[in-house]
Amino acid sequence: MTKSFEKGKGKEHLDKDFLEELKHKIWSTKGTRFTADSRLKTIAKYSTLSISFLSAYLIIFGLVSVYNLYNPNAINPNVIAFTITALSILVLVFSLLENAQNYPVKAKNFHDCALDLADLYNELQNYKSYEKDAAEKDKLEFCKKLQKEYQNILRRYENHNPIDNNFFRIKHPDYYSIKWYEQIWIPLLYFANTRLIYLTMMLVPGIILYFIIMKVA
Repeated sequence: MTKSFEKGKGKEHLDKDFLEELKHKIWSTKGTRFTADSRLKTIAKYSTLSISFLSAYLIIFGLVSVYNLYNPNAINPNVIAFTITALSILVLVFSLLENAQNYPVKAKNFHDCALDLADLYNELQNYKSYEKDAAEKDKLEFCKKLQKEYQNILRRYENHNPIDNNFFRIKHPDYYSIKWYEQIWIPLLYFANTRLIYLTMMLVPGIILYFIIMKVA
């Protein structure tokens, strides 16, 4: 009896010819690089917002100290002074670390990579549409050329983060086998990767400031 080995959902292209497999690789990599571009732009946006918020909090805490907008009997003045100093150090270190990441530059590189892959994908689609009767030798040469161009594009750019590929996959459930918990877990990881730390930076000092001012007798 002959066994039939069927590929799982999202891997059907492996049962087809190499041109179809290459098409899927280019398409998925292109989509993942666009996802990486979007992720880094989101991080850059929230990074700028959080640094702006921290800088504003630093000024506000200073004004609270100058105008005595707190109850010295409930809060030690040294706590206010320490908070201002700690916040100053935090803003400085956080700004240096974030600026060193060059998120906008990395995002642009991923976007350029995705555009290069899009050109390659369109070239492949045109070949499949208008060269249906091409000889096997011509198809082989085209595949070799396209594969070489694909590898050269990947060599020119930094690799994406695994979260980019995972997030791309859950946005295309018709092409990939997605487990139910991945539909919950991957968006949560994506949120933590792009927003959580920055939202925390924006909210925590505000909460501290609120309690300091509310303790005014």
